[in-house]
Amino acid sequence: MKTENIGFKNELSFVCALLTGVAESSQVYPRVTAEMLTSRELALIYKGIIELFNKGKAMDYTLLEHEMRALDHELYAEMNGLNYVGDGLLSVVDDVHVTTYADLIVEEYQRNSLRLLAMEISGKCGSRDIPVEQILQLANTKLEEIAGMGVNSTSTRQISEIGQEVVAHHTRLLENGGTSVGYSTGLKGMDNIMGGFMRGEVAIASALTSHGKTALSLHMAVQIALQNIPVYIISLEMSMEQLYGRILMSLSNVSPENLRMHGLTETEIAVAKSLNETTLRELPIYIDYIPSARPEDIRAKVKLARKRKQCDFLILDYINQLDLGNAHGENLATSLGHAMKRIKDLAVEENIPALVIAQMNREIEKRNDNYKHKLSDLRDSGVLEQAADVVYFINRPELQGNGKGDDGESLVGIGTINILKNRNGATGTTKFRYNTHMTRISDY
Repeated sequence: MKTENIGFKNELSFVCALLTGVAESSQVYPRVTAEMLTSRELALIYKGIIELFNKGKAMDYTLLEHEMRALDHELYAEMNGLNYVGDGLLSVVDDVHVTTYADLIVEEYQRNSLRLLAMEISGKCGSRDIPVEQILQLANTKLEEIAGMGVNSTSTRQISEIGQEVVAHHTRLLENGGTSVGYSTGLKGMDNIMGGFMRGEVAIASALTSHGKTALSLHMAVQIALQNIPVYIISLEMSMEQLYGRILMSLSNVSPENLRMHGLTETEIAVAKSLNETTLRELPIYIDYIPSARPEDIRAKVKLARKRKQCDFLILDYINQLDLGNAHGENLATSLGHAMKRIKDLAVEENIPALVIAQMNREIEKRNDNYKHKLSDLRDSGVLEQAADVVYFINRPELQGNGKGDDGESLVGIGTINILKNRNGATGTTKFRYNTHMTRISDY
């Protein structure tokens, strides 16, 4: 065994405490990973210990050496197996200090990670080809990862603690006269079926082109924000100005043609100014336009928005525009599935609802079933549906030439929302009304 520095001595004492059995792997794993140990030899021993732990086997030197040989035969032979630790085992008396050793190992690993990150950021800052925004996002993501290294999990909680939070939530709901456990969608029919948007859940909204995916989602955003709930909208397609325009039109009689083509009249400018200084100033809606965003960019942005108290409800418009890359040779559907799973993990981790807008395929146009939706109508339906808690489709019958329903009712200005999946609740169909330009939406 080589002459050691203080860091090595900490690692040696840490590993020996586990070898002697006075400390259990569950006290430090998965908080400390093998990659955190600077000694290759001690890291190999620790990997072997974890292999035994994961297989449910008690500490046994013969079994441990077998695991070490299987992991790295050459290094095992070079270090002469467990003989490498020498007299280190004799210094272990109890497990009192094992968590202290673990703290020191994690801290040193974080310091090394920060040094490497500083070098990486410095190198990228020297290149004018890399946008500053991209460097900042990288730094924020990596710093978040480093800060989370070795943090003890807080996911395990006693059931009564969970119960107290649930009861408190329902008590607040009762006191405020609420009728929905989740965040109200602003449409009574939809709330009656699914109970609103639930924290920790991901809903997918889909429709054919120009059928109102974004319009309906923005209506919901405004209604949720009016409940004083911060809404964070990440747009991968529409600019901030376009989204502002849609929200402006949903709250006023500003002409879509004037806003998009001819220019606002003096009266409309006055209306926009008034809304900017009153309703919109108080409305907690935050918009971020991130073209070609990657899943990790979304995560970093949401984490930052949460810290700024700007995101209690997330809208992503839309997932098919994500830059999924192809670093591992995955096909598009697999990459999209991984991205959706990361969004679901983020919603659970931050305890917020997320509304994801997704494309439909065109198969429904080939069927002769009067545009009756199926989950398979969702583009890449399998990978998206698997992670989603709720999936609903939006339809405007008049766009397919259906001016009247089976009962003779006019379908002009009437849309349907077909909730086909609801992991924790009911499914069903509800209706809503909209104006000529689909800028204003209301209950049926």
